[in-house]
Amino acid sequence: MRSFSARLAIAGLLSVFLAVPLQAAPDKAHLEEQLQVIDSRIAIESLESTPLEGIYEVLLNSGDLLYVSADGRFLFAGNLLELSDQGIKDLTENKRSQLRRQQLQDLPEEEQVVFPVAAGQETQAVIQVFTDITCPYCVRLHEEMADLNAAGIEVRYLAFPRQGVGSSAYQKLVNVWCAANPREAMNQAKSGEEVAAASCDNPVASHFELARAQGIQGTPAIILPDGKVIPGYVPSERLIQELGL
Repeated sequence: MRSFSARLAIAGLLSVFLAVPLQAAPDKAHLEEQLQVIDSRIAIESLESTPLEGIYEVLLNSGDLLYVSADGRFLFAGNLLELSDQGIKDLTENKRSQLRRQQLQDLPEEEQVVFPVAAGQETQAVIQVFTDITCPYCVRLHEEMADLNAAGIEVRYLAFPRQGVGSSAYQKLVNVWCAANPREAMNQAKSGEEVAAASCDNPVASHFELARAQGIQGTPAIILPDGKVIPGYVPSERLIQELGL
């Protein structure tokens, strides 16, 4: 589903949000009906209060986060920031990280290409990385796998064919996931070797859709244990430091 906030800006349809009687919180069903004027596929997953009195957080089935006034008249997209003596807290990004963490924790390990730490070594952290075979910075990160594993970091790869489902990049990822030994096939692919064509039931397309729903736009996209995203390549020593190891 195309980004709701983008459609909202293009369509200029805020006028559909007519006044409703003042209430403690917006009526979820009524708000959903109004949103469906823009796109009939829209559904509200949750409607929750925020620290800002009279403003409620709306989570859509597309993964978009919006905010609405208690009377249902005003809707806005963007990041809600909380200012304090301790600095600025991005409440929206914190919620996105929470949702991202929950979604990725639900993924079966067997659907990911896992590079664990050495046998007998304790795992200190698990990161997940959306990757593409044709991405040079993904290759660069993969070349530092030994350093990451030695620091106690388990790396789990998820597929993100940047050219989309059905592209040559997509097929290369399918070949890896469907190989008899996906970990070895990933090593081969990242080294520039051709991986034998293969087909099977695989999660490549679902990984791609999940990434898009989470706002991932490029690779590598490194997801930390708390759900925070590091977009793009970072050296292993910096990543190890980011994880507090």
